Amino acid sequence: MTKLPEGSFSIRPAVSQDLDALAAIDAVCFPPGIAYPREEIAFLLLNPTVITLVAERSGVIVGLAALERRRRTRQTARYGELVTIEVLPQFRRESIGGALYETLETRLREWGGSSIRLHVSVENADAVAFYQRLGFRVIDRVPQYYLRRVDAWQMEKDLL
Repeated sequence: MTKLPEGSFSIRPAVSQDLDALAAIDAVCFPPGIAYPREEIAFLLLNPTVITLVAERSGVIVGLAALERRRRTRQTARYGELVTIEVLPQFRRESIGGALYETLETRLREWGGSSIRLHVSVENADAVAFYQRLGFRVIDRVPQYYLRRVDAWQMEKDLL
């Protein structure tokens, strides 16, 4: 387990028994249509290519993060696709999201990953700024990525 800066949070791998809590957090963090269906969250927990982590405070899950490990082809570089980082609103600005991200990045580096990609709504200025602070840069704008209405920034961070 990784201790977060305040010492009152910990990070651990998610397990199938966390499904209800993760679905509830996702429903709070994202609106209907953007929030993942429960089945998708279950798939993240069961998929061996996905690293799914939770942040806990006093045994209560307050955040989650997931990253899928990928290869462009068998002969090319390994990379990660950041699926999500979510922290309950009342626990934001306590370095939880950053700690979840750093743990994912460390695990991806250990696997041999050379970069991380993600998509984020162009309307979510706080998330865009968060990812920029982590070293991500915008590489493309993807039209109508969310709900076939809202564009997304595709962002990337090189780990080499």
